[in-house]
Amino acid sequence: MKPLHSCNITSPKDLEGRSLTELEALCAEMRSFLIQKVSASGGHLGSNLGVVEITVALHKVFDFSKDKLVFDVSHQCYPHKILTGRAAGFDSLRQTNGMSGFINRDESPYDMLTAGHAGTSISFASGLAAGMKGSSDDGDDPWSVALIGDAAFGSGVAFEGINQASDNDARMVVVLNDNEWSIAKSVGAMARYLSRIRSSQTLHKTYERLSALAHKLPIVGSRMDEIGEVLRHVMVPGHIFEELGVNYIGPLDGHDLDVVVDALERAKKFKGVTLVHLLTEKGKGFDPASDDPERAHGVKPPSKVPAAASPGPGQSKQSFTAAFSQSLCALADKNQHVHAITAGMPSGTGLGEFSTRFAERFHDTGITEQHAVALAGGLATTGKRPVVAIYSTFLQRGYDQVFQEVALQKESVVFALDRAGLVGQDGPTHMGLYDLAYLRAFPGFTLCAPRDAADLDRMLNLAVDSKGPWAIRWPRANAEAESFIPQDLREPLVAGRAECLRQGSDGVVFALGDVANQAVAAAEELQRLHGISLKVYDARFVKPLDEQAILNAATDYDFIATVEEHSVLGGFGSAVAELLSKNSCLTRQRQCRHSLHGVPDDFIAHMNTREEQLLRCGLDADSLMQSWHSQLKTSATKVES
Repeated sequence: MKPLHSCNITSPKDLEGRSLTELEALCAEMRSFLIQKVSASGGHLGSNLGVVEITVALHKVFDFSKDKLVFDVSHQCYPHKILTGRAAGFDSLRQTNGMSGFINRDESPYDMLTAGHAGTSISFASGLAAGMKGSSDDGDDPWSVALIGDAAFGSGVAFEGINQASDNDARMVVVLNDNEWSIAKSVGAMARYLSRIRSSQTLHKTYERLSALAHKLPIVGSRMDEIGEVLRHVMVPGHIFEELGVNYIGPLDGHDLDVVVDALERAKKFKGVTLVHLLTEKGKGFDPASDDPERAHGVKPPSKVPAAASPGPGQSKQSFTAAFSQSLCALADKNQHVHAITAGMPSGTGLGEFSTRFAERFHDTGITEQHAVALAGGLATTGKRPVVAIYSTFLQRGYDQVFQEVALQKESVVFALDRAGLVGQDGPTHMGLYDLAYLRAFPGFTLCAPRDAADLDRMLNLAVDSKGPWAIRWPRANAEAESFIPQDLREPLVAGRAECLRQGSDGVVFALGDVANQAVAAAEELQRLHGISLKVYDARFVKPLDEQAILNAATDYDFIATVEEHSVLGGFGSAVAELLSKNSCLTRQRQCRHSLHGVPDDFIAHMNTREEQLLRCGLDADSLMQSWHSQLKTSATKVES
């Protein structure tokens, strides 16, 4: 039997008949393979290096052509992809038309759930277990297995899932990968509780030795199991799970392959739900991870783009996230009521500096978006000014709290929505394409999007000084310091007021946020090449709309275009269409044509860059120019007065 290497594995069946020594050698080879490939392509590295032995053991003990494996978040699925015959895909990992960085149903029958959000694996696996119950003729139903990290395990939905699964005696194993980290250090009471269990390994070993000895005693031995339960609850923490009716095995060394295989084999002997608690090291085998596990969470590929020239006046390489961080810290210096909230992502949302400078006003709730939003509502009720910094896609998880604890109460909470729009390599689970649609329906909400760092700062200050809930959205992109109009020459920022960036006579474009830059570039090129002149507004606000500017445009012009980095359904363009329809602008004898430009009604695949996805959606400057030219080339559209 030839040695196993990452590149020659075609399926998990290749593990059959392999000795422990051979499998340990495979684990070491897989770790080297991942470091080499992910360092070249970019992607999640630390989380994957930490689950190599766990993944090999899972595929050794279970047959996932029949049993089902569900990954939580799935940013730790790379070893699984190797073992299911996808090693060659790492050359195109997270690249356009290449292999996804997450579990994806379209890639393999071994991938149960296209996933990217935390805490959902146990509930989904519970559904699989319920659906497979009674499916086997011999009564030996397939197993359902959930692999979840300690940070995601603190999510409320994880407890909801395990509670119901236990109550139903689901044929299910939950593998808890406990490395004390998500992206950042795990926080909260559950993290502290798991830390206590971590530190109790000596007590576990002491109990096991006493148990083995006592079983040999003539009188005590016969009652040792009964006595042991009492001793175990006194000596060893970790049995809150058993109080919930969940069998508990652990904590055990998740990097000891023999131990992990044995634990999983033991779990299969129990009835109902079994939790296997494994202790791992994030980034194991990767030297930089020992110094900074958070930095090792994800690595970027080496840049293939030559160094750009120094930015010119008004330009910046600073990200929107960094601009938000600076503005929020400056605001917190002036206003002692400002608090910042994150759901387990202080660095990703730009709150790293705030957490250090204003620790008493910083709240990291862990991966608990529902709680984070409700917490903000409570803070606002006491007169504080909470700013909830969260990725657009993850705010979806707290939607009901946005409704009840914030919007319905008319509380003054500011939602700072990072990665609102297309996100490049992370793919559809991380796209922030629906926030305008799901927030616009709530009465009293103010929704806006800055095109540059100057307006982000002004919007944040205005939001904190205003009453009621606000949401400010920005993309995963760099922000110009100030674009088109210097900050000192801009009119005061007023909610519901658009800003004219360019004059024109043949039609009007209303663009929202960063894509206003593409709209102006498209209009400039359209006039240069074809002599068609378009007026361009930065809409800035979706709610309230600048109704006067839009209705004036509909009166004076036959052509209006709207541009947004959001789903074309339900967003800014839809709001404009509703306004035009309400005022009969679309049904008059002289119709005003409305051209909507946004993300189509489809899930956009991962690509190398956000810019490629903008091109795919027709939101780049050249695509916009060509579209407008084809619609306007026959005649100028300005109505002669």
